[in-house]
Amino acid sequence: MFGVVLYAEVSTILTAGIQSAICSLEDVDQCVLCTNENELFEMLRTKQFSVLIITLNNSHNGESHYQFIKNLKMQFNRIRIVAIAPRISKEVVFQTIKNGANGILSADATVQELIEAVYTIRSGHEYFSSSITSLLVNNYVEAMRNEAGTQDNPSAKLGKREIEILTLWGNGYTNIEIAERLFISVRTVESHKNHIMQKLGTRTTVDLLKFAIRNNIVSI
Repeated sequence: MFGVVLYAEVSTILTAGIQSAICSLEDVDQCVLCTNENELFEMLRTKQFSVLIITLNNSHNGESHYQFIKNLKMQFNRIRIVAIAPRISKEVVFQTIKNGANGILSADATVQELIEAVYTIRSGHEYFSSSITSLLVNNYVEAMRNEAGTQDNPSAKLGKREIEILTLWGNGYTNIEIAERLFISVRTVESHKNHIMQKLGTRTTVDLLKFAIRNNIVSI
């Protein structure tokens, strides 16, 4: 059993839907909505919660969303944070993660994605919704193209076909759709994707994000 706290200054249909979905989970024994910072910090100081869901449309008393998340993690480093962003951009995603969030969802994410995010970050991993994963991969591909030809560029390890597959993958194409577009077998697509991860030293798209941040592939 574990506890989840939701922080949203304004109660909306989205907030109500999130609260309903999380509170209905059988192994969530505490499900609390906080509507101001004082209430949130008091709740985190006095009770044990595993996951904090925070919407990025709060005022935070003049602080940026990113500084607010950073301060939360500094004071309550055990809490796992998933942020819900009303708009998704490269800066929003990377700044949110860089400052301590363990996962990020777009406001149009499905209930299933939200539930999956809660369980994923609670288990110690990071989570990104499908639209954000596509943004990350697309951005990585763009960075690789811009830096192509430099000797120390990790993307130089990738062949033309691998970059094609990575591009389609980032645009949300399934293995079957990629195979059809490139006139190759699904097994070949899977093999190429495995080789891409191996060459870049990553195992998942989450690792790909960490790689991009660590190597300053994305300027934020």
